[in-house]
Amino acid sequence: MTTSSLLHKVFQFGLKPDASTFPELLTVVTSMRLLFGAMYGVSLAVRHETSGLVGLTMGLNLVAFAPMLWFNGYLHADVDSYKNLRFVGVFNGVAMMLLVWIMLFTYYHLEEEETLQKVLSNNAVLSEAANTESPSDGITVRIDEF
Repeated sequence: MTTSSLLHKVFQFGLKPDASTFPELLTVVTSMRLLFGAMYGVSLAVRHETSGLVGLTMGLNLVAFAPMLWFNGYLHADVDSYKNLRFVGVFNGVAMMLLVWIMLFTYYHLEEEETLQKVLSNNAVLSEAANTESPSDGITVRIDEF
């Protein structure tokens, strides 16, 4: 199938596709969910969203239910003829959202990450120095390393 005919099917209102007339719908929905996940991940990172539960919940709702509105309300697809149309690609879209969100959020906060790295390395050096010195009361304190 050519790209133009696929796009024609995707944007044709009231197409009423089923598994035999439009088998590519599963791939289109998965791609749509990946795109929604990537865009929402960028949105979370640009807005410097730090409350993970709210961002994750809203992203899951967007990735899971926005394509359902499209293929139920716009295309009027026969959902029962497809095997897993309702939730195909949801986990992929959420994973894409988290990947983009974490990657861009880390990129926007490089100074804080470098500060944290310095603090952690200084603490590691201080604890190593404390492990090598023996306390005056004869009790040895060791910090396990993972």
